[in-house]
Amino acid sequence: MSEPKKILVAEDDEITRQLMCMTLERQGFQVLTAEDGLQAYDFALIQRPDLIITDVDMPGADGAHFVRRVRDTGELAATPIIVTTGFGTGSATFTLSTGADAYEPKPINPVSLMETVRRLLAQGRGGAAGVDSFDREEF
Repeated sequence: MSEPKKILVAEDDEITRQLMCMTLERQGFQVLTAEDGLQAYDFALIQRPDLIITDVDMPGADGAHFVRRVRDTGELAATPIIVTTGFGTGSATFTLSTGADAYEPKPINPVSLMETVRRLLAQGRGGAAGVDSFDREEF
């Protein structure tokens, strides 16, 4: 049996962070959490996640800064990144221009989030190994 994929969730809002963690864990992912971009970058360097989900507006280093740092770090640069924000498409467009791979609006829709996670993992550096379709009945 293969190791579960590791996903780093960087989100300062506790309720949103818990919702994403619960959604991902129910689908068999190992979830790491951070409350700001600085902590998330440190965790990413140590843990080498298979995918990163980050909020745009966080204390310390915001999501856009975090995405740029990941893209500028050789060993992390290919990691698929999803950005989340409740500020609308202008903020999402800006953050995607920093190098993120996808955008999910807030409030988080668990079905949409899982579809994006699965798609990026299938395309990303780890390939599709261990990435099966998710169970919609869980939602």
